[in-house]
Amino acid sequence: MKPTSTLSLGPDTIQRLIPHRRPFLMVDTVEAYERGPRPTLHAARHVSANEPVFEGHFPGLHLWPGVYTIEGMGQTANLLHIVWSLEKRWEEHGGAADDLLAALRNLDLGYRLQPGYRPELSARLVEVLGDGPAAAAARIGLSAAVDVKLLAPVFAGQRIDYRVTQTVLLDSIVRFEVEASVAGKAVARGVMTSTTGVPLPPSLRQGA
Repeated sequence: MKPTSTLSLGPDTIQRLIPHRRPFLMVDTVEAYERGPRPTLHAARHVSANEPVFEGHFPGLHLWPGVYTIEGMGQTANLLHIVWSLEKRWEEHGGAADDLLAALRNLDLGYRLQPGYRPELSARLVEVLGDGPAAAAARIGLSAAVDVKLLAPVFAGQRIDYRVTQTVLLDSIVRFEVEASVAGKAVARGVMTSTTGVPLPPSLRQGA
């Protein structure tokens, strides 16, 4: 069984990791991270009736565009690869992988103005992150292929849960199994393949 870590991150922390911004930020929260040969990230997006897209998309019917669901899975894939990459960089700085997750949680405490926030831990994380969003070497570039099927409609007032698994990492190519669900029912599922910023050394390559 994969070791699963609760990793509750809100939108301010997410925006330190990926370049997307409102109204095109399709991930509200990160829920959990599973470490292992096939690392997995769980995230979510709440669909509000006040979304700007509803002004012109199916007027009179709050139907969430399927391309937005696909984009949400893509952004979750980006987040997964960044968390995985940051773990490696954190270890290069002499830290433990669990400490990286603790630093991300700590950063989120600061954004939420919660007690227990440790500025010195965030300072180290910011150093590893580089000039935010996350350093270019950790980012995913253009999508090389998107093979996703939309299985059911999504409407305002629903929460979309994303589950993304990194399955292949070879040179500058990274592949993900992606799924979006609402109330436990899959609404989209497929595979996404993207390019990374730089080719990876052989020690970090990951097979299917």
